[in-house]
Order: sequence, then structure tokens, then C-alpha cells
Amino acid sequence: MSRVRIGLDIGATAVRAAELSMRTVPPSLVRVAQVPIAPGAVSNGEVRDPDAVSDSLRELWHQGKFRSKEVILGVANQRVVVREVTLPWLPYKELRESLPFQVQEFIPIPLDDCVLDFHVLEEIERDGRRMVRLLLVAAQKHMTQQIVEAVDSAGLKPVGLDLIPFAIVRSVGSIDGLGLGGQAGDEALVDVGADVTSVCVHAWGVPRFVRILQSGGRQITHAVAQGVQVSEEEAERLKRANGSEPDRAKAANVARAAAAGAATFAEQIRSSLEFYLAQMPGAKIGRILLTGGGSKLQGLEAVLEEHLPAEVVQGRPFHRVSGELDLPADAVAQAEPLLAVAVGLALPGVRG
Repeated sequence: MSRVRIGLDIGATAVRAAELSMRTVPPSLVRVAQVPIAPGAVSNGEVRDPDAVSDSLRELWHQGKFRSKEVILGVANQRVVVREVTLPWLPYKELRESLPFQVQEFIPIPLDDCVLDFHVLEEIERDGRRMVRLLLVAAQKHMTQQIVEAVDSAGLKPVGLDLIPFAIVRSVGSIDGLGLGGQAGDEALVDVGADVTSVCVHAWGVPRFVRILQSGGRQITHAVAQGVQVSEEEAERLKRANGSEPDRAKAANVARAAAAGAATFAEQIRSSLEFYLAQMPGAKIGRILLTGGGSKLQGLEAVLEEHLPAEVVQGRPFHRVSGELDLPADAVAQAEPLLAVAVGLALPGVRG
């Protein structure tokens, strides 16, 4: 294993990276950086302007002083399909080799236009046959190629590509049964980006369900823009003002519009969790952890807790690593939700 691992998160508003030193247990977080990205360069989790992304990545490496150019990338968008499937058991190598021939019926993407991966959930017996339950992941090749092209052009070397919900499990997921004993239930992780939100339910660090929603913080911004009749740019400023707007009437209108947008957003998450529970008789959600830049919106946690079937708390990716960043405590607190993806990508997985 490399002595240094760097997770690279290419988001809609910024590119972020986290460098871990693997010399310690747990790994030590030694460097982080964030650089804004040109508007529209990344949209709905997809790279639209590789040149603009490359420019931001070069600046990110200049500012961050990272010690390696090898990076692990993440994807989460509507061109990624995640399905639970059950297949006849095979040794790992044979299962991987035969996967394209066994899963054609489960994915809506032509096999010659997708990259396949899987995560083993459990082995079972059905009608006397040994079977295996998988989370199957299929990503459109062109989409992944756009990401790789932007990273290559910046002089970096992609050495891994992972599903962002899996990275979030590694960075914030509880592996102690929520600390409440074996009956606590499963844990749902919700990473709120600008226009993509990842929902992942896991048990003891094993992903059970993934849903990628094409909505996020911008949905709430749009609700504010419509409710107060201002531009999207002004709505974003008002949303982030957290009630400090001098015009009290306007501040109250902003708060109402943001709460309405957050409630609609919460219903989308609730529907995803209800779908999971319907597919898993006897399952329950014990806790919901929030990460991502969109999770920092004041009041969002309370709105989600009102609509969702469990307590809602902030995920703490920095608790999964050791070391201290050379930043003031308030800056670390502000950065932590933004870096959950990058930290999770850098953390080694089962096959890392």
C-alpha cells in the first residue's frame, strides 16, 4: 500500500482534496485544500468543461502542496446505476470475469458503454444452491472518461475510481452498531451537494442500499429565489446569511421559503428510505448522518429530523483519522462537512 493516499472530490462549486499518511493507525490527515470551480464546469455530478476543471485542479495542487499526483476519484450522478442482485456463487475472480454476462437484464445501460463493479453483501442458500447477494454498480463510460480526461490534463494520475456513497461509509459510517447495541438499526448517510445528494444505508460498514438524487442545496436556493422574487445569486447569498439580513421582513420571507424548500428536499430523502425499508422486511433506520456543503444550511438538520424516521446528526469524517490540520478550530469545523467525500476516497476500502 502507498504511504500516501489522496482523495479528490470534484464538486459542482469546488474541487477538494485530502491527503492521508498511511504510516499511522488510523491514517493521519496531513493536507487538505479547496479551490472554487467555474460555474457550469460540473453539473449534476458530471464534468461538462474538462478544461475548466483541469485549471482548478492545477491551482488546487499549487495551493495544497500535496506530496503525490496519484489520486482516487469519486462518482455519483444519474449515469450511475446501483442495483441489488442475487447471482450463483463463484470465486471472486470468476465472478468478476463473468459479471457482464450475468447482469445484462439488471441495468439500463448497454454493456459496451458501461463500467461494472460490485460490492458483496452476503452469501445465501436458495433452493439448495449457494448464491451471493451483490450491490451492482454500473457507470456510463463516457461520463467516467470525462472525469479522467480532466484529471489527466491537470497532470494528475487517477489510480482508483469509487462510488461516492461507498466513500462516505468509510469516512463517517459507524462500525460499532451506532454504539447502542445490536438492536439500534441501520444507519443512513446523506451527503448533500449543490445539485446531487447521495443516500446510502449501511449496517456495520457494509452498504445495503444506495440512491443518488438529482437535488441538493440548489433546490433550496431555487425555492428562496422564487419565494422572495430575487435572482439565484441573490437567493444563495440570502440563504447563507442565516437570518442576518438587516431587512427583517425579507429575512423572515427567506426563512419561510428555505424551510419549504428543505421540506420538499426532506420528502425525497424520506421516500428513498421508505423504499429501502419496504425492500428489507424487519429493517429499521437507527440514525441519519449528514455530510456535504449543503448540510451546513442553518435549520436543515431540524427540518430533516421532522420528516425522517430517525435522529439526524452531523457526520464527523475527521474523527475517522488522526493528526491535526494547521488551521484554526473554527476553520476546521467549517471544512469538515465539505471534506467527507475526499477523506472517504483516501481511506482504503475492503480491496484498498
